This record gives sequence, C-alpha cells and structure tokens, in this order.
Amino acid sequence: MTPVVGFLVLAVLVAVTNAQNDGTNFLDRFTYHDEDIVRPDGFYDYAPKNWGDIQCNEGGQLDECFAYIDKWHTGRDWKIERNYCRWCPEGEGLCGRHHQSPINLNRAVGYEPGTHDLANECIDIHWMKYEDSFCSMEELIDADAFTIERHGLRIAQPITVFEDVSADNDGVPDGVRLDCKIDGLGSRFGRIDFSKGFSQWWHLSHTDIHLPSEHTQDGRRYDAEIELKHFYSATAQEAGVNNEVAVVSIFMNAYDDAPPYRFLDKIICQWRRKEYEVRKECGMQPINTTYPGCFPLKRNLRRKTVEQTDELDAILQSTKRAVKNHPHIRTAEDVIIHNDQHRDNPNHKNMKIYMDAINWGPPEEKDWEAFIEEQSKQMKDEEDLYKRLKQMQYGGNHTDELHEHFRRLYQYDELEWFNYWPMLGVRTEYYFRYSGSQTIPPCYGNFQTESREETNHWRVMKDPIRIHPRQLNEMKRLVAERIAPKGSVVNECQPDTAAKVKRDPITNQVVDIAAARPLQEWHSVHFKTFCECKDWPSKW
Repeated sequence: MTPVVGFLVLAVLVAVTNAQNDGTNFLDRFTYHDEDIVRPDGFYDYAPKNWGDIQCNEGGQLDECFAYIDKWHTGRDWKIERNYCRWCPEGEGLCGRHHQSPINLNRAVGYEPGTHDLANECIDIHWMKYEDSFCSMEELIDADAFTIERHGLRIAQPITVFEDVSADNDGVPDGVRLDCKIDGLGSRFGRIDFSKGFSQWWHLSHTDIHLPSEHTQDGRRYDAEIELKHFYSATAQEAGVNNEVAVVSIFMNAYDDAPPYRFLDKIICQWRRKEYEVRKECGMQPINTTYPGCFPLKRNLRRKTVEQTDELDAILQSTKRAVKNHPHIRTAEDVIIHNDQHRDNPNHKNMKIYMDAINWGPPEEKDWEAFIEEQSKQMKDEEDLYKRLKQMQYGGNHTDELHEHFRRLYQYDELEWFNYWPMLGVRTEYYFRYSGSQTIPPCYGNFQTESREETNHWRVMKDPIRIHPRQLNEMKRLVAERIAPKGSVVNECQPDTAAKVKRDPITNQVVDIAAARPLQEWHSVHFKTFCECKDWPSKW
C-alpha cells in the first residue's frame, strides 16, 4: 500500500505546483480554519498563519486573484503592490515592528500621560461627524448590494462602471460613479469627518460584518463586529501621504433582554432574499427556516419545490430591476486594484472614481444634538414597548411571534433607511484610534517604518450595539450555509464559506462560527489611543 500512498501524494503535489504556476488564474484563497485546505483543483485555501503565502500576480492580473476580497484600488492614485499579510500572533513576538490587525484594545491607553504605562494621549478634538449617502434601501435592493461573502456579510454602496466610452452617458470615460442620485443634487457617497490630520472627508465604500468580533477590548471578544470601509477623498499627491483607507468599527453583542435591533432586522431580510435567489439559480430547494417578518410571511410557501415558487419569485421581482454586475468591480474600493493591475500597461487609462461636487461640499446644516436626542428617545421607546409586549402578552419569553409583532409595530417600511445605521445603535461618540492593516488579504498596511503612512486607519467604537440572540444566530447561519453563486469560478453552487463552523451533532444546526482573523500582537507603531469624554462632550 505504501507505493500507492506515495503516488497519491506526488499527484497532489504535481497538481498544486501546476495550479500555482498557472499564469492566467490565481485561485488561492483564505480560510479561518487552523490549517491550510488543499482543494480538489490543486489550489489552497490558506489558514491565517499562512495568509502571507497567497500568491497573486500583483503586477498583472489582480482581477483574477480571488483571495483579495477587499480590493483597495488606485482609483484615487494609490497602489497595492504586494501581499502585506504577516503572521504576528499575540504573545509570540514574531514580527518586531508591524501594523497588522486586529489587536486587543486597552482603555488604559486613554489615561492621562504618566499615569499608566500604556497611556497615549488622544489628539482628536471633536467627534466623528457622519452624513448619509444618497442611497435608499430601494436602490440598494435594486443594485444587489446585499451579499453573503465567504468571510462575512456585506452591504455595498452600488456603483455604475463605464469601461467603454460609447456606453458612457455622463461624459466620464472609463470610470465609476455612485449609482444613487437625488435630482438637483447629484450623487454622494456617505462621508465621515475624522479629527486631526485629515482635512478632507472619508467616503463610505461598503460595510462588512464579521462573526465574532475581530478586535477585543481589554481581552473581551464580542459576538460580532461591523466594519464600515472608507476611502479618502484626497489623492496621495494632494494629501502628501497615502492616507487612503480607513475603517470605522462597531461591536455587536447579544443579550436575552435586548429587543431586536431595528436596522439589523431589515438587512437580515435582504441577506435572506439574496440567499433564496442564489439557491434558486443553482436549482436548489429554498431553505426550510423562517425569520420573523421576512418574505414570505406564510410558512406554506417555504414548503413549495423550486418549480412551484412562482408566487415567491413574483414577490422578489416586483421591487427589483435587472442589474448587470461588473465581474470584478462592485465597490468604490475595487477601482484601486483594477488600475494597479494595469499599471505596467502603457495603453491603459486609469479608471477614476467620479464624484459630484457635493461630495466635497460643506457639512449639512443640521441640528445634530436634536437629531441624536430624537434617535435616542425613539430607541428607548422601542425598548420599553418590547419589554411590555414580552411580559404582558408572551409570558416573558421571546418568540418568533413576539419578534414579528414588534417588527410590525416599529419597523418595515416606516423605518427610514440610514447607511450609517450602526453609528446610531452604538449610542456613543467615543472610540479607540490606531494605525493598522486590513484584516483580510492582502492585509494592506505598511510595516516598514515608524510611520502612519500607508496604513488602515481604525476607529473602533467603545460600546457594543445591543442585539437579540435571534438576530445573532441568523447571521451565523447565513455565513455558515453560504452557497457559491452560479458563475463562481470556485465551488459554483456548492457550500463555500471561509468560516469555521460548529454544528450540533444531533440536529446539525449551526451552533457557532468563527470568521475573524486571530488577534495580532500590539506594537508601539500601532499608535493606539482612546478618545473619550474628557476630549469633548457627548451628544448622547
């Protein structure tokens, strides 16, 4: 038997070598499993400790590098030239100076200088003001902005891509623009104002949710982490430094006594919609579980076969127009790698992110204190109502019937969409600030010098959004049971998630998942600090 085993091993090695030397496709990907996975096609899904081994043709065909989910492109004159991932696990001292993320965040860094070894004074002097994009919930649905990725759940800010001047109706050749407009004003990305060192707005590209949280606070890990991904509105030449990427991050934690968080219910329904569409296109049965208030409302529709779901299809298509997605460019950040991959081509003209003048306009004339007071009162009223319903009508227990009852009273179409929805639920203006990297390949972040240049600028809010366990469990299930969409190069119409999934051995139901990069060791060049009430007063 030994010679046969040897032959099999040799065959695998030959297949892997051939796959990695294929000059037209780079299909290595990443996983959150502890060890590398060798796929049947000969490519690897690399474990976190080996993400640095992912090979892509950074000088050529980066569109064909399937490991780089976050494609921070050079649309505003920035570059990604290599895989920046390093394995610097907490407590092992392997890397020396580095900017790898995520890290453990310590409240002690916000202490007064000289009062603690970790103290590092916050230099920020005002809260992060945020203003919504012009994208409504209806436009996001139409543009297929809600997707289930291998690493988590995503909401994109939809863009239109023009690669052919003949198809370009707004006079912007070879570029992208936000696919949401308000008549008379144009289109505007969501934008946020950082204090100290950034004179221009940061603009919202997309939102990712990781389960559990990637960062920890004083050693505590939360149930989930929302990451609002941004790009800088000033080019590297204009700013004098590559300050191109930033993330505003918000924790979520589930509590039995918490009401379902209103915005989260709305977007969970959209991810379920996407799940249904993918399964139908793949000729698969719809899932056999329901979620309160999501389509369809009647359970008997769930029992229909794929061939009998005309009624359900009509529900889905009634509010959705046909959308032709670009195969590689789905968000504003994807423009950066598109240009980077063609930088050695003398005939290539850079694709630009086209932004109407309103993106750089002055702040809105808005009474933010009144707005925050109104939001705070509304959330408190919702919590009080949920608790009364739970105690008086449902025997003190959370049930799907209570959940749907609560949704009908306070959510559905009456809940106005807000693309910065996590910034309301967190109910704080105070945050950790540090210079780090992306948390998924290519882990963009400069680790060569004592500098903040070419880093991912993190702002991590100090308090979690309170959500209900039913919401948390549904998000876990969506990621764990992800199916690769029809047309996927890898695992088309097959189960395909990067997460580690734990299931009940008897019911096979999802118990837990892990789709977060392990903590990296903190170093002084992360410039970690904490900005709190002593730095400016809160509106909450």
